[in-house]
Amino acid sequence: MFLKMPNTNLNHKKVDLLKPTLIFTVVGLFIPGFTAVGLFGLQMLLSSLGLECVNAWILLWTITIVGGIVLPILFYKYLKTLTEIKRAHLKTRLTFFNLFEYIFIQASLVPFFADAQTLCSVSDGQNGLEFVFTAWIALPFLIGLSYFFNQNMELENI
Repeated sequence: MFLKMPNTNLNHKKVDLLKPTLIFTVVGLFIPGFTAVGLFGLQMLLSSLGLECVNAWILLWTITIVGGIVLPILFYKYLKTLTEIKRAHLKTRLTFFNLFEYIFIQASLVPFFADAQTLCSVSDGQNGLEFVFTAWIALPFLIGLSYFFNQNMELENI
């Protein structure tokens, strides 16, 4: 006579963003040369389109600094609106977030170690070294961001 209502209180498996990020950081130890080549390629593309080399680096650094600030904010907003459908794609999105944030941080830190004029004029093969070191520096930032996201997801029971 009485109909039993289905349990609407779904018990979600806790989402752990830190573990996939730690796996990404292991990979991140070995890929900074590839991302550095990609960034140099973008600079050369901008230069081939008529932008002076120094100005191309300044433009790339501006874009990566803004991207490095905006991307975590957008990802955090994405996490706050997490649904079952979004939850299914979360690890893929986290991987893309980690990759792009890694590149943004890598490029954004280079001006602390070299200026645009040096990157444009030095031809002794040492140009990419700054990018390798800044990529390694970016890895703790990624871990910190994932830890922050995990903590906030626990507080909000996501």
